[in-house]
Amino acid sequence: MKKSIVLIALLAMICAGTAQAQNSLFSINYAVSIPTGNTSDYIDQASGRGIKLEYQRFLNRNFAIGGELGHYTLYKKETGKVYTEGSASLSGNQYRYQYSYPILVSGAYFPTTEGVLKPYAGLGIGTIAHDRRIDMGIFSSEETHWQFALRPELGLLVRPAQYIGFKVGAKYYQSFSGDGLDGQSNVGIDFGIVFIR
Repeated sequence: MKKSIVLIALLAMICAGTAQAQNSLFSINYAVSIPTGNTSDYIDQASGRGIKLEYQRFLNRNFAIGGELGHYTLYKKETGKVYTEGSASLSGNQYRYQYSYPILVSGAYFPTTEGVLKPYAGLGIGTIAHDRRIDMGIFSSEETHWQFALRPELGLLVRPAQYIGFKVGAKYYQSFSGDGLDGQSNVGIDFGIVFIR
């Protein structure tokens, strides 16, 4: 976990430095995650434990390409559950966690570049690492699964000043079955501060 935080902070500084010299957007986003599909079968509670970093460089006035790195955590306490692994079965309180790390290349289309409000649509493609953990008393089980992922997005960039703005976006993360885990999905609601160069 500490390594992930250090890596994200280092990439943020690199991207922020790069953003100083280009026609670009660098955003730091607080992320709320709402599990859907197979993910909600494992953990069905929304979570506000997320952060995402995004960098985009404009190819022209309307199109930008870049990338996204992030981390979000889903958590749930289950009471009176039976957990089976191999030939062992345990009954008791379960503490379920799913730590997810999206690493995506992204593109965005801004239909208008005039005014303070700039709606946009985007698409990301890449991978998500899902680290699943179950704790029951002294017993703990943890597995990490890497899956191919797609992420469409709709959002709004608010630009009240030349070099700073704010954004709100809705993203749908869909990773596909692989590495021993069924496909996972969630809706992400991001609220961010944007540095504009």
